[in-house]
Amino acid sequence: MKTPAATKVTASAQNTRIFAYPKRPGSVCAEVLARLLSGEVMTAADALDGASTMRAAAHVHYLASEYGWPIEREDRAVGCLDGRVATVAAYKLPADCIRAAIAAGAGDWIEEVMTARAAGRAKTGDAHHRAAAINRVRGELDWRDQPARMAV
Repeated sequence: MKTPAATKVTASAQNTRIFAYPKRPGSVCAEVLARLLSGEVMTAADALDGASTMRAAAHVHYLASEYGWPIEREDRAVGCLDGRVATVAAYKLPADCIRAAIAAGAGDWIEEVMTARAAGRAKTGDAHHRAAAINRVRGELDWRDQPARMAV
């Protein structure tokens, strides 16, 4: 079994255009950055739970390459429900970068992002209904509508 080095840290991008932010504060990408600026360490599972995205690595790559954020990646070992140990990436911003961004006014931007994302989450029920209607038109059933299947 391969065990990851817990201290392996690499930077995703050069610190060239720091303090540039995604244009749409209600976007998933903006929430990922806001969470990182708030000091969170984010794995793909955290991104799914907190920001409703399964594309943590894509957002990290975009924030690093397009906006210049020096996001660090650290490999971590996690225990799986099926008994395996898997290696996952955990993303974070360096503490000095967070402090500098907050000093430059990032706190207001973080608040704006979280407010915009909360407004979007208020529409969750409607989004589920619309998605179910689209799937009905396509002739597909929502997985929750399918009867439980028993193993034969």
